This record gives sequence, C-alpha cells and structure tokens, in this order.
Amino acid sequence: MEVALESVNKKEKATKRKMGRQEKKEAMYGYLFISAMILQFVIFVLGALIYSFYGSFTDWNLLKAKEFVGLTNYISIFKDEQFWKAAYNTIFLMIGIPIGMCLSLLLAIAMNRKMRGIKVFRVLYYLPGISSAVAIAILWKWIYHTDYGILNNILWSVFGIQGPNWLGDAAYVKPALIIMGVWRGLGGGAILYLAGLQNIDASLYEAVDIDGGSAYHKLRHITLPMLTPMSFYIVITGVIGGLQAFGDTFVMFSGGGPEYSAGTIVYYLWQKAFNNYEMGYACAVSWILAISIFIITLIQFKFSNKWVYEAN
Repeated sequence: MEVALESVNKKEKATKRKMGRQEKKEAMYGYLFISAMILQFVIFVLGALIYSFYGSFTDWNLLKAKEFVGLTNYISIFKDEQFWKAAYNTIFLMIGIPIGMCLSLLLAIAMNRKMRGIKVFRVLYYLPGISSAVAIAILWKWIYHTDYGILNNILWSVFGIQGPNWLGDAAYVKPALIIMGVWRGLGGGAILYLAGLQNIDASLYEAVDIDGGSAYHKLRHITLPMLTPMSFYIVITGVIGGLQAFGDTFVMFSGGGPEYSAGTIVYYLWQKAFNNYEMGYACAVSWILAISIFIITLIQFKFSNKWVYEAN
C-alpha cells in the first residue's frame, strides 16, 4: 500500500514539474508576442514623456543644445496673454457639448421609432462622425464663405438677411465653430443614445402607464436616468477632445483667426513649436494641458456616482 502511494506521489510531482515547465514556456511565448508592443510603448510613449518633461525645463529650438532654465517656461506661459486667450477659446468652444447632447438625444428618440427606411437615416446621420476632419473643415469653410457660401445664400434668398462674415469677424468665429462641431458629433451621440434606448426594459415604461404617468414622467424618471452612462461617456470624451482641439483652427484659419478668436491651446502649442521653434516652451504647454486633462477627468469620475445611474 505504501509503495503504491509513493508511486502515485512521484507521478503527481512529475506531472506538476511538467506542467510548470509548460506554463513557463507558454508565458515566455506570450511575452515574446507582446514584446513589440512593449518596446513600442517604452520608446514612443514612455520615452517621449520623459524626454518632453525634461525638455519643458530647457531652452531648446532644435538647432542648439538644450539649456536648462528651470521653471522659466512655465512662468512665461502663465504670463502670456495669448495663452489665456487660447485657454478661454478652448473652454468656450466646449459649449457645443451640452448642445450636441440634447440634439443627439432628440435625434435618437426620433430614430428609435419603427418606420420605413430608418436604417438609412441612421447611417446618414452617422457619416460625419467617421468622415475626415480635414474634409469636414474644408466643406464648412466653403459653407461659411461670405460671398458664395451656401449658408449666406440661404439667409439672403429665404429670409432676406445679409449673412455675416462667419470666418472673418471675431464675433462670429466661435458660433461658427460650435455649429460645425455640433453637426459633426450629432450622429455619434445619437447612435450611443439609440443603443441605450433600445436597452431599456419595456416593463419600466409599462409600470409608468399602469400608475397613470405621462410621457414626461417616462422621460424624466426612466429614459434620462437609464441613459446617464452614455451621457457620462459623451461628456468625458467630449471634454478630452475639446481640450485637444486643433484641426478646425489649422485648416479654416490663418494665425488663429481674427483677433486670435479661433486659437486653441493645442494650436498655441503648435505655433510655439513649429512656427517659433520654441520646443522647450511647447513641451511645457503640453504638460500643462496633459495635467489639466488628467485633473478634469479625475474630477468627472469622482462625482460621477452622484448622477450616473448603474443598474445592479
């Protein structure tokens, strides 16, 4: 009996050793397969972060060696009126986020109805979201043209109103960019809300009907709370994307627009880096922007439990 038990124990130990070697071999192959991604992250992400962080404390123009200047770049940024103008423009343009959310919700409710050809409408509304940002900016630059733009032609021919210089007057630049941004993001937000609407249990609406509730009660107490995860996602991605806005200003304007009314933080960064060749200064701007995005996103997640509904 003891001999049999000893034989079984030896077989178990041998099996464990074999499994251990097999697991190590599989782990080695696994790390080998992801080594390219790890190397790419270390070189192009982590390495670039460290390099730019050090560069933000230097005077560097790509042509001469870096000269360590401490916090001079950061102090100069906060003293620069153009930086604060760019920050104001960036925040102001994000007014389009709540406007777009409201319109996307209305569009999603309309597209949630069973009607002929509704799938075609869903595709058409979503197209701007997957189109080239540069192509959209060029398209709207033509639409906003003072003389032959379709928008001013419609205003004159239909309403008898002389359209403004949308891209040449500082007072109209921000509304023009907001309208374009809302139009571009309308389909994407509507698709998200539509998915949320189709995921709401119909029995919840039936319960409201039984209690004698109206359509308003359904919207207020069922639809909106159940869609808060989608709203949270749209707010998070919208704010991050808004703080990184660059392409529209770059394509549609020269030098940040009239009176720098279209200049954003990233456009300001680009000017310092590739127009003025102040690379150390630009690195400092990028770190201020990155830290701002991190803090704002962290605050949004911190307070999300106060308004975002999560079904158990």
